[in-house]
Amino acid sequence: MTSVLRGLERMNLTPRTLREWLLVASLALIYCAGAVISLRWAVVPGAGTAFWPSAGIALAAVAYYGPRVWLGALLGRLLTFWVMAAPQPLWTQLVIATATALGALVPVLVLNRLKTNAMLDSLPSALWLVIGAGAGGATISAGAGALMLLLSGSAPGKVDQAFVNWWFGFLTGVLTFAPVFLTWRGALERWSPTRIGHLSLICVATGALAYLIFLRGEGAYSRAWFVFPLLVWAGLAFDARGAALASLLVSLCAFVGTLQGGGPFHNAEPSGGILLTQQFVAVMASTTLILAAVASERRGREALERSESRYKAESAALAVLNETGAVIAAELDLERAVQVVIDAGAALTRARYAAFFYTAPDTQGQSMMLYALSGAPRSAFEAFGHPRPTEVFAPTFEGSATVRSGDITQDPRYGHNAPHFGMPKGHLPVRSYLAVPVRSRSGEIIGGLFFGHSDPDVFDERAQWLAEGVASHAAIAIDNARLYQSAQAELAQRRRAEELQRLLINELNHRVKNTLATVQSLAAQTLRSSDDLATAREAFDRRLMALSATHNLLTQSSWTSAELGDLVRQAAEPFVADRFIAEGPSVSLSPARSLALSMALHELSTNALKYGALSAPDGVIRVTWRVAAGQLDFLWAEEGGPPVVAPTRRGFGTRLISQALARELRGKVRLEHDPAGVRCEISFPLDADDAPGPAEPLPAV
Repeated sequence: MTSVLRGLERMNLTPRTLREWLLVASLALIYCAGAVISLRWAVVPGAGTAFWPSAGIALAAVAYYGPRVWLGALLGRLLTFWVMAAPQPLWTQLVIATATALGALVPVLVLNRLKTNAMLDSLPSALWLVIGAGAGGATISAGAGALMLLLSGSAPGKVDQAFVNWWFGFLTGVLTFAPVFLTWRGALERWSPTRIGHLSLICVATGALAYLIFLRGEGAYSRAWFVFPLLVWAGLAFDARGAALASLLVSLCAFVGTLQGGGPFHNAEPSGGILLTQQFVAVMASTTLILAAVASERRGREALERSESRYKAESAALAVLNETGAVIAAELDLERAVQVVIDAGAALTRARYAAFFYTAPDTQGQSMMLYALSGAPRSAFEAFGHPRPTEVFAPTFEGSATVRSGDITQDPRYGHNAPHFGMPKGHLPVRSYLAVPVRSRSGEIIGGLFFGHSDPDVFDERAQWLAEGVASHAAIAIDNARLYQSAQAELAQRRRAEELQRLLINELNHRVKNTLATVQSLAAQTLRSSDDLATAREAFDRRLMALSATHNLLTQSSWTSAELGDLVRQAAEPFVADRFIAEGPSVSLSPARSLALSMALHELSTNALKYGALSAPDGVIRVTWRVAAGQLDFLWAEEGGPPVVAPTRRGFGTRLISQALARELRGKVRLEHDPAGVRCEISFPLDADDAPGPAEPLPAV
């Protein structure tokens, strides 16, 4: 005995935890209860027990909780012998109990070896239950019982009859009770009320029909097969669960009806009636379970194929989205990025046509509608213009909702706007319609993605979900492109600013050098032509102030030009301004000519104050100029002054006017010392930097 226990321990067939011992005890009690009920209520003289539910209970327990609880079946069978006060010797009881327990253990060991499950959701598991657990377990149990009968001296004919009834009783117990326990644990937790009601309807219909056939009716054996449509219905609708429950109901009604002497099998002898009932139940249960298993396996295979198809579709969609995201991340050209997005959207949604209308600033900063197309040439849309905010398009451009229609031509929002009242003539045929707003990170509605197909009901929720994902990519593409364009514009502006700064620095350097050279020349010429230092200083200060005033005029126009009239006014202001009369059109002179002419006017004014018209109380100076054929003629004429005497030597002012001014203006200068007054005629061609204005006389200064 000790060696047997050690062997079972090595084979991992003995309980090791308190939970497993409790399971063994529970199985023993349940097994005994089922066996006692069968022995007390289902025994037919000359046929033995009609069915053995404890066999199915033991098989389900060992399959579900593991081989270690098989001892519960052994102890339960021994307990049954004791409760029923069986007359067999103890060793016979022990052999029969062991064989009965092995009838549950061996099929489970085979099941584990085959690495399949006991859920009866496939043909192999259903065949295991029918052949391995049912027929195999029945052979082990009935074979041991028949052997014990032979050893006890029973007649061979009686032993054969006992073996057949024992075998079918064990088989029917396995096929009717084991599937219920194997398939129904926790099943209702995942079922909806509708599904539960559906199963309840099947059970009521099956139970009612079985009751009428086996408990209330009599007649031919063929009447028993009327239950098969309901059994098939249960198996196809609820797989092994429905088949197991319906088979159990039919089996109970069949056995009870036969035991009570009713039903289609009661005309035969008692032993023959029970045998017919057992055979019917065995064929009915095995057929229903196998059919349900095949249907379940097929549904599982179809579900797997659908899952694989969905997986491939989702993988392809994910690949397109990832590829689109990668391209968008690398593509900074707005048009190319938008085209990538719209092509991806058309592929993902299975749209025949796709369009992307969006707003983008043009070179003048104005907002304009651009678009990208897929599935159709641009010419297909050019004749129709851009979408207007109609009832169909408004939710997209306002960003309020995604619009999906199985047939847009039947949509209540369609066809209310003039002049077309729907799609214009020549428009691409569109029935299925899907439009998704494109929203930037800032919440701005950039535009909309539009998908169309000539067939109705093409776009489903998945297509809408994918289109919304593509819209997110579109927003990212446009935001990135806008950021890139802004960065490029900022860089270009910065480069222009740097270039301008460089030019300004160079210009400033040039002007400072020129100004310093002019000041140096003024200082040298003034000192050379002056009799004393005080006179030289006074003359130099006046000339320097005249130069500074001209610089101020040029600074006001950013050193682009100076008005000739302003130069004349500036020359008159330090002297007797109300004795200058100036008249001539508006003429803008370049900075170099402005400086040269202002210095000449200063020298003429100074000489007039000392020796000319401004030295007499009634003397005046007339300054006139005109523009003709691109030539500026300027005249300085003094009147009312003392008689003019030509100088005996040429001073700085005379040289500045006669030589330096002519050279700078690239013109002619004529200085006359007329006794009536000094006259200075200046004539020079206007350059591109000079701008003659309208020939309107200026008011006198």
